[in-house]
Amino acid sequence: MSLTPICHNGAPVPLDHLAPLVIACPCNVIGRDLTINAIFRTHCYTEKFDPIKHTRDQIVLYDAPARPRVFCPIRHRLSFKLPELISVIPKEKVFQTSQRRNYLYAAKISAYDGIYEIYFMLQKANGGSTNLRLTVESAYPVVEASPVPNRPNKIRFAVLALKVFRCKAVRFAAR
Repeated sequence: MSLTPICHNGAPVPLDHLAPLVIACPCNVIGRDLTINAIFRTHCYTEKFDPIKHTRDQIVLYDAPARPRVFCPIRHRLSFKLPELISVIPKEKVFQTSQRRNYLYAAKISAYDGIYEIYFMLQKANGGSTNLRLTVESAYPVVEASPVPNRPNKIRFAVLALKVFRCKAVRFAAR
Protein backbone atom coordinates (compact mmCIF):
# COMPACT_ATOMS: atom_id res chain seq x y z
CA MET A 1 0.00 0.00 0.00
CA SER A 2 1.33 3.40 -0.91
CA LEU A 3 1.58 5.88 1.93
CA THR A 4 1.19 8.75 -0.49
CA PRO A 5 -1.59 10.95 0.84
CA ILE A 6 -4.91 10.68 -0.94
CA CYS A 7 -6.96 13.73 -1.85
CA HIS A 8 -10.36 14.30 -0.22
CA ASN A 9 -12.37 17.46 -0.88
CA GLY A 10 -9.28 19.07 -2.41
CA ALA A 11 -7.06 18.47 0.63
CA PRO A 12 -4.36 15.84 1.15
CA VAL A 13 -5.19 13.14 3.71
CA PRO A 14 -2.12 11.75 5.52
CA LEU A 15 -1.62 7.98 5.71
CA ASP A 16 1.84 7.83 7.32
CA HIS A 17 0.37 6.42 10.52
CA LEU A 18 -0.45 3.25 8.56
CA ALA A 19 3.15 2.48 7.69
CA PRO A 20 4.07 -1.20 8.16
CA LEU A 21 5.28 -2.05 11.63
CA VAL A 22 6.95 -5.01 13.31
CA ILE A 23 5.50 -6.34 16.54
CA ALA A 24 6.73 -9.02 18.92
CA CYS A 25 4.54 -11.87 20.10
CA PRO A 26 5.93 -13.60 23.19
CA CYS A 27 6.12 -17.36 22.69
CA ASN A 28 7.33 -19.28 25.73
CA VAL A 29 6.87 -22.63 23.95
CA ILE A 30 9.75 -21.90 21.57
CA GLY A 31 11.67 -19.72 24.03
CA ARG A 32 11.59 -16.51 22.03
CA ASP A 33 9.30 -13.91 20.52
CA LEU A 34 7.73 -14.39 17.13
CA THR A 35 8.22 -11.30 15.00
CA ILE A 36 5.25 -10.14 12.97
CA ASN A 37 5.23 -7.66 10.11
CA ALA A 38 1.89 -5.83 10.20
CA ILE A 39 0.53 -4.05 7.13
CA PHE A 40 -2.69 -2.12 6.63
CA ARG A 41 -4.99 -2.22 3.60
CA THR A 42 -7.11 0.57 2.15
CA HIS A 43 -10.34 -0.62 3.81
CA CYS A 44 -8.96 0.87 7.03
CA TYR A 45 -9.73 4.38 5.72
CA THR A 46 -12.17 3.87 2.83
CA GLU A 47 -15.65 2.45 2.40
CA LYS A 48 -17.53 0.85 -0.47
CA PHE A 49 -18.86 3.28 -3.07
CA ASP A 50 -22.63 3.65 -2.77
CA PRO A 51 -24.21 5.49 -5.74
CA ILE A 52 -27.08 6.61 -3.50
CA LYS A 53 -24.89 8.49 -1.02
CA HIS A 54 -21.70 9.13 -3.02
CA THR A 55 -20.85 10.84 -6.29
CA ARG A 56 -18.39 9.36 -8.78
CA ASP A 57 -15.92 12.18 -8.14
CA GLN A 58 -15.59 10.97 -4.52
CA ILE A 59 -13.94 7.73 -5.64
CA VAL A 60 -10.34 7.68 -4.37
CA LEU A 61 -9.31 4.18 -5.45
CA TYR A 62 -10.46 0.82 -6.78
CA ASP A 63 -10.10 -2.56 -5.06
CA ALA A 64 -10.65 -4.12 -8.45
CA PRO A 65 -11.84 -2.61 -11.73
CA ALA A 66 -15.48 -2.87 -10.70
CA ARG A 67 -15.09 -2.11 -6.96
CA PRO A 68 -14.66 1.60 -6.27
CA ARG A 69 -13.89 2.92 -2.77
CA VAL A 70 -14.45 6.36 -1.27
CA PHE A 71 -12.68 8.07 1.60
CA CYS A 72 -14.37 7.54 4.98
CA PRO A 73 -13.52 10.24 7.54
CA ILE A 74 -14.68 8.05 10.45
CA ARG A 75 -12.54 5.06 9.42
CA HIS A 76 -9.60 7.36 8.78
CA ARG A 77 -9.91 9.06 12.19
CA LEU A 78 -10.11 5.71 13.97
CA SER A 79 -7.24 4.26 11.90
CA PHE A 80 -4.83 6.39 13.95
CA LYS A 81 -5.50 3.86 16.77
CA LEU A 82 -4.61 0.83 14.61
CA PRO A 83 -0.83 0.73 15.20
CA GLU A 84 -1.37 0.83 18.98
CA LEU A 85 -4.13 -1.80 18.87
CA ILE A 86 -2.10 -4.12 16.66
CA SER A 87 0.91 -3.70 18.95
CA VAL A 88 -1.07 -5.13 21.90
CA ILE A 89 -2.94 -7.83 19.96
CA PRO A 90 -0.51 -10.57 21.14
CA LYS A 91 -2.15 -10.26 24.60
CA GLU A 92 -5.71 -10.45 23.25
CA LYS A 93 -8.22 -13.04 22.06
CA VAL A 94 -9.46 -13.03 18.48
CA PHE A 95 -12.33 -14.72 16.66
CA GLN A 96 -12.34 -16.76 13.50
CA THR A 97 -14.65 -15.35 10.82
CA SER A 98 -16.92 -17.39 8.60
CA GLN A 99 -14.28 -17.12 5.85
CA ARG A 100 -11.90 -19.08 8.11
CA ARG A 101 -8.81 -17.45 6.63
CA ASN A 102 -9.58 -14.18 8.41
CA TYR A 103 -9.83 -13.29 12.06
CA LEU A 104 -11.57 -10.55 13.98
CA TYR A 105 -10.25 -8.51 16.85
CA ALA A 106 -13.11 -6.58 18.45
CA ALA A 107 -11.55 -3.70 20.38
CA LYS A 108 -13.24 -1.29 22.72
CA ILE A 109 -11.68 2.13 22.30
CA SER A 110 -12.32 5.32 24.21
CA ALA A 111 -12.44 7.46 21.05
CA TYR A 112 -15.64 5.73 19.98
CA ASP A 113 -18.66 4.64 22.00
CA GLY A 114 -18.88 1.23 20.42
CA ILE A 115 -16.64 -1.51 19.11
CA TYR A 116 -13.84 -1.14 16.59
CA GLU A 117 -13.75 -4.32 14.52
CA ILE A 118 -10.39 -5.16 13.03
CA TYR A 119 -10.38 -7.92 10.40
CA PHE A 120 -7.02 -9.44 9.65
CA MET A 121 -5.23 -12.34 8.02
CA LEU A 122 -2.21 -14.01 9.62
CA GLN A 123 0.28 -15.93 7.47
CA LYS A 124 3.76 -17.32 7.72
CA ALA A 125 6.24 -14.80 6.30
CA ASN A 126 7.97 -15.59 3.03
CA GLY A 127 11.52 -15.25 4.25
CA GLY A 128 12.94 -11.98 5.46
CA SER A 129 13.58 -10.97 9.03
CA THR A 130 10.08 -11.63 10.40
CA ASN A 131 8.29 -14.89 11.17
CA LEU A 132 4.71 -13.91 10.31
CA ARG A 133 2.76 -11.39 8.24
CA LEU A 134 -0.40 -9.81 9.66
CA THR A 135 -2.53 -8.01 7.10
CA VAL A 136 -5.24 -5.75 8.46
CA GLU A 137 -7.80 -6.14 5.69
CA SER A 138 -10.43 -3.82 7.16
CA ALA A 139 -11.28 -1.91 10.31
CA TYR A 140 -14.44 -0.01 11.13
CA PRO A 141 -16.64 0.97 14.07
CA VAL A 142 -19.88 -0.79 14.94
CA VAL A 143 -22.44 -0.09 17.65
CA GLU A 144 -22.83 -3.80 18.43
CA ALA A 145 -20.37 -6.57 17.74
CA SER A 146 -20.95 -8.26 14.40
CA PRO A 147 -22.59 -11.66 14.64
CA VAL A 148 -19.72 -14.07 14.33
CA PRO A 149 -21.07 -17.61 14.11
CA ASN A 150 -20.68 -19.31 17.46
CA ARG A 151 -18.68 -16.65 19.27
CA PRO A 152 -16.87 -19.41 21.20
CA ASN A 153 -14.65 -19.70 18.10
CA LYS A 154 -12.10 -17.53 19.81
CA ILE A 155 -8.43 -18.12 20.36
CA ARG A 156 -5.65 -16.32 22.12
CA PHE A 157 -3.67 -14.46 19.49
CA ALA A 158 -0.39 -15.88 20.82
CA VAL A 159 -1.69 -19.44 20.31
CA LEU A 160 -2.90 -18.56 16.81
CA ALA A 161 0.51 -17.05 15.95
CA LEU A 162 2.34 -20.18 17.10
CA LYS A 163 0.01 -22.44 15.10
CA VAL A 164 0.46 -20.36 11.96
CA PHE A 165 4.24 -20.27 12.49
CA ARG A 166 4.34 -24.06 12.85
CA CYS A 167 1.92 -24.55 9.90
CA LYS A 168 -0.55 -26.30 12.21
CA ALA A 169 -4.29 -26.30 11.59
CA VAL A 170 -6.35 -24.01 13.76
CA ARG A 171 -9.24 -26.08 15.09
CA PHE A 172 -12.29 -24.83 16.91
CA ALA A 173 -15.17 -26.70 18.51
CA ALA A 174 -17.78 -28.00 16.07
CA ARG A 175 -20.25 -25.33 15.02
